[in-house]
Amino acid sequence: MNKTNRHGLSRSVPADVKREVRQRCGFGCVICGFAFYEYEHFAPDYVDATEHDPKGMTLLCSQCNQKRARGRLSAHSVALANANPKCLERGFASEMFDFHSDPIEIVFAGVTFYNCKHLIVVNERPILSVEPSLGGDSPVMLSGIFCDSVGRETLYITENEWSVDADYWDVDCEGPRITIRSAPRQITLVLRLNSPKGIVIERIDMLFEGVRFIGNKDELKFSFDGIHWRKWIGCSVENCMIGIAISSSHVAANDSIYELEV
Repeated sequence: MNKTNRHGLSRSVPADVKREVRQRCGFGCVICGFAFYEYEHFAPDYVDATEHDPKGMTLLCSQCNQKRARGRLSAHSVALANANPKCLERGFASEMFDFHSDPIEIVFAGVTFYNCKHLIVVNERPILSVEPSLGGDSPVMLSGIFCDSVGRETLYITENEWSVDADYWDVDCEGPRITIRSAPRQITLVLRLNSPKGIVIERIDMLFEGVRFIGNKDELKFSFDGIHWRKWIGCSVENCMIGIAISSSHVAANDSIYELEV
């Protein structure tokens, strides 16, 4: 593939232009709303472009991008969708995780969970939960929620479908990686797909149920007050109902969340 067009314009789009296009389009394909996308020149097409003008660029999923490349989707139709992006119309961008029917592994910063129903439970509320396969080739089902450093909800997961609000500050999907920013240089979540085996939380800065979590590929730490921290480094949790339970208040020993399901 040529690295430049006939005008010498590189295929590499500047980061600030990409961000402007993402924010304007609601972080997903303007036609179908899928949250994994590619940057598309349509006014004019890339072959005729002399600059990366965000006004003439949009977001298309790989399927819609291929339709455009093969002449099955016109520039006119792309322009109409760009003027009224699907994600802004419905309020969110979404996509499906691809898991198999076997137990999945979720690497949550410094802690690896395998075949756990509830990974981390905070004040009786799970961050992530996994339902086993119903049999045959049906996948396991992941559900949960992520928040940013002030507690605003950022990424929702409902039975393997993940979604992000179209009015958040920035959601960057590139390859298998989802990066969510609450402001310039303020990353709240970096999530990498490891299909079909699971997902990897490479970075997180989250306030959830009054507990602050900060993590990277090496460690996960949490705090109730932002001053005193507890951390996990290289830990592994397998085959359990609840991986880690955190409570900011005393909980009775017979609390329902600790009762095993039969």
